[in-house]
Amino acid sequence: MKKIISNKILTGTALMLLTLLFTAGCGGDDKKDKSPEQIRSEEGIPVRVEEIKYQPYEKYLSFFAKLTGIKEATKGAMVGGNITKVNSKIGDYVKEGQIIVEFDSDNPALQYNQAKTTFENSEKNYLRIKALYEDGETSLAAYEGAQTQFEVAQRNYLSLRKMLFIESPFDGYIVNLKVNPGDGVKGEAPLFTVSQIFKMRSKIWVSEKEIVQFKKGMTAITEFGGQKFVGKVIEIAMAIDPAKQAFYVEVEFDNPRSTLKSGLTNEIKILTYENPKAITIPRSLVMNDENGSYVFVNDNGKASKRYISNGSESGLMYEISSGLNTGELLIVKGASQLEDGSKINVIQ
Repeated sequence: MKKIISNKILTGTALMLLTLLFTAGCGGDDKKDKSPEQIRSEEGIPVRVEEIKYQPYEKYLSFFAKLTGIKEATKGAMVGGNITKVNSKIGDYVKEGQIIVEFDSDNPALQYNQAKTTFENSEKNYLRIKALYEDGETSLAAYEGAQTQFEVAQRNYLSLRKMLFIESPFDGYIVNLKVNPGDGVKGEAPLFTVSQIFKMRSKIWVSEKEIVQFKKGMTAITEFGGQKFVGKVIEIAMAIDPAKQAFYVEVEFDNPRSTLKSGLTNEIKILTYENPKAITIPRSLVMNDENGSYVFVNDNGKASKRYISNGSESGLMYEISSGLNTGELLIVKGASQLEDGSKINVIQ
């Protein structure tokens, strides 16, 4: 009898277990049968959120422009002829008035040697007449005549000398040298460039819409050779250039080690706006409809549609001037599936 009761108890227990397993299995199948829309409606659309905080915001305008020395000049040939000597090389530091390139002085078209001889003879005669005049042994007319002849001969000689012996216009470095001894060049051909490169300048060209964003003293940034150079805006055009149909803005950088090179075309960024306490969001989160631009925030488990106003934009970021507050939870993933009031499921 006991054995029969025991078997009945075991059979009942087994039936209960089978019933539970069947019920559990049916529940799982029930969930599988639900559509994604039903599941999202019941559990909420999965999203990720980030807390809105103040952060620094900067806006740069970027341009490509050529860098030159703070003072730079290219000297050209004043006459055609053969070059006999080049007294400097690229990278040399030269002084004002130092002769860099020499032309053949036997150029028959110039008659330099004759002018030099005439000058030297007139100088000797002038000095002789001057001494006689000071001793009272010749007339004032003779003295003034000798002086006039000397000055005319001197001007003629020095003018021809400048044509044949090309000098540096100021102290600086030879940054470009286009000729070698033995070259024959035509008149006005460029010979060499002298530059003062302890400071570098660049002239960038901006549109009518951009020019209103610039002010003197704004920060300018460029990079070269793995180094960052911070300069500033030093001059802003007051009128548009008729040829370029643009305004120029000139910037300047310190270059104490001569790292920046004259003639280098480099990217130059101008900091036109900054806000140390800004609300910014990625441009990719901003959506638009007939009423304007908007994003979604988490409002107690539901998506709240917020229309926003952009204060400024830079690259991939927007600065928000209204519509969002610090401490709110901005929906940063899953927003494309949301509507105002949608139930959301925040996942980490």
